[in-house]
Amino acid sequence: SSAMGEVSEFTKGNVEAMVESGKIFAEGCQEIGSAMVAESRTAFETMTGDIKELAAAKSPTDFLKIQSDMLRKNFDTAVAYGSKNSETFLKLMSDAAAPLSGRVSLAVEKVRQTATIPAAV
Repeated sequence: SSAMGEVSEFTKGNVEAMVESGKIFAEGCQEIGSAMVAESRTAFETMTGDIKELAAAKSPTDFLKIQSDMLRKNFDTAVAYGSKNSETFLKLMSDAAAPLSGRVSLAVEKVRQTATIPAAV
């Protein structure tokens, strides 16, 4: 009876950890999605400005210089954006795994306790 109650409590804790992990993951995905929408707007505005700047070029040399500057700027922006997204995603995975990790630690501790109890003869 005592063992069944303990198993039931442990299972309930596991379910609660899964639910908490899911909530953290869903909230993180929503934040990432909002950030991506904002970045898309910024990228569109930047592209619009770049096209206007290219259209205003007075010579082929000027056009190539503007294009080269834009390429460098956009490449740097893409690298920074990729790094930021990688860090954000890794943090989200770590945060979402934390409740489950706690349950695994508890399970390992319970197994250790069970293993150290001498068997009744």
